[in-house]
Amino acid sequence: MTTTAHEPVYARPAAPSRRAVLAALAAAVEAIARDTDSKAAWQGADDAPEAWIDAPPATDLDIWCNAAGHAALHAVLEGLGAATVQRADAPGRLRHQSYAVETSDGLAVVDLTTGDLMVGPVLLVPASQVQTSGASSPAGGRHLQGVAGAADRFVRPLMRGRTVQGPRLAQARAEWNRSGDLERAEFIDRIRAQLGRRVADDIDATLGGTPAPPDLIRHARIALAKASLRPRSIAATWRSRRTILPARGTAGVLGLRTHGSLVVLVGTDGSGKSTVGRQLDARLSALGIETTNVYMGMARGNLPGVALARRLLGVATVAEAGPAEGMSRKATAPPPDAATGHALIRRFAAWYYAAEYGYRWWRDIRPAMRRGRVVICDRYVYDLRESPSPNSSAPRLVEFLMPRPDILILPDAPDGLIHARKPERPAHEQAAQQARFRELLHQGPARTASLTVDTSGLDQVGTDTIAPVVASVVASMHRGHVARH
Repeated sequence: MTTTAHEPVYARPAAPSRRAVLAALAAAVEAIARDTDSKAAWQGADDAPEAWIDAPPATDLDIWCNAAGHAALHAVLEGLGAATVQRADAPGRLRHQSYAVETSDGLAVVDLTTGDLMVGPVLLVPASQVQTSGASSPAGGRHLQGVAGAADRFVRPLMRGRTVQGPRLAQARAEWNRSGDLERAEFIDRIRAQLGRRVADDIDATLGGTPAPPDLIRHARIALAKASLRPRSIAATWRSRRTILPARGTAGVLGLRTHGSLVVLVGTDGSGKSTVGRQLDARLSALGIETTNVYMGMARGNLPGVALARRLLGVATVAEAGPAEGMSRKATAPPPDAATGHALIRRFAAWYYAAEYGYRWWRDIRPAMRRGRVVICDRYVYDLRESPSPNSSAPRLVEFLMPRPDILILPDAPDGLIHARKPERPAHEQAAQQARFRELLHQGPARTASLTVDTSGLDQVGTDTIAPVVASVVASMHRGHVARH
């Protein structure tokens, strides 16, 4: 009889609010400002940090920093369980990294721009010339000031297709007037060399107080496209194409292009696969991420004829063993004189199951992946290593042909606790199988992450063991946005 008395039960700690995330980052920016080797400052309008608290999920909290500042901010975001959803570090282009943080209000995005202040391949202000304000904003921390402040508040959004008005434009003009004549002249000369005289003169006039010409956006965007396609920039532009092209129909909850992600749970009976799968499904659904749950064990959804083979092999059917124990063996072993025949049947069954795995991938997993869903798969082709014929070459072939999981999860607990949950099989057999799954995890077959989730429930009060899995899944969905040199 199956027991759930030892099912892991513990309270998940409350996820941080956006305000709490902002407070942690504000403290880091303030600490960086006191370090002579580090620099960091908020980007955007003066009220951008506070406005981010109630903004839609796809809205970035933008921070500029130098390399030392990036290390400090990265450590804070890593401590918050953030996932990298976009990274661009191609030489000659804007260097930035976007993080998604799971909060009580859903996913929140923080974007760190490192080094030179740029838009694509267009250099606005070199990092060595970027100045930050000495006064704290209401959220804490520093803002870009002088030419860098004007470029960030006005030129940066202009190059992305919009002209700012109201307080943000007034702030840009105030920073422009705060800078010296030499700084302004050097900036306009730099823009003129990259975007042409007309765009540079219109930017100069607008920051000086003249209303922006109605065709400024069009001319600026055309100039940016030309700069991106110049011979010295074309290679970096191509490497960054996935972060440049609009997502359109493939956009996820963050507005970025997403891919389907395959999450596979492995482990012996009683390890906690179903519990972890349910928790992960609930967390992702709460974030607005579409999921599909698939069972890939050998007990359900089999092709015709497998039920007969299971009876010949002495393996219990679902009806005999219960819905969660379809892989449990009957207590009565087959007669000794049938061993040779059973070995042949097992070898045949291994290849039959290998074909079935391919069929079920095509039928159940592939369509959901193509729709950009996260597929949470209870068991996978690795079960063929265990049964029906472990020495067959079928497991090796099917693992080679089948797509690797993006995330591999092993729910784990002490062997005695696992057996207490599902005592239908001998304890030593369960322990040996779980040990083999632990070894599988160490082999790292997953494309993004191979993770162990503690399902013991021991000393777990207030511990969120699913958070690292959620972060890995979010990162996996956005894996196409990592552009490297």
